[in-house]
Amino acid sequence: MRFKCVTCGIEFENIEELASHKKQHQASSRGSSGVICLGCGKSIPLEPSQMNYSGPLTCPNCRRTMTVVIEGGEVCVARLG
Repeated sequence: MRFKCVTCGIEFENIEELASHKKQHQASSRGSSGVICLGCGKSIPLEPSQMNYSGPLTCPNCRRTMTVVIEGGEVCVARLG
């Protein structure tokens, strides 16, 4: 099974490699808050109240809806629809 980073799309052989990779995103994205839309690739800004959020998120650019799980400001799960 392959594990895909929802932030940049890189795939990994195991969950440990993905977890290690996600730490790089966390270190480089401190202070920025947003999710990359899986439909159009543009940033969806997050409100401070959405740093721990689970549910639908609509892109202001393409109007597509993603279902997301965000924990501590980091996207854990994201899928279109």
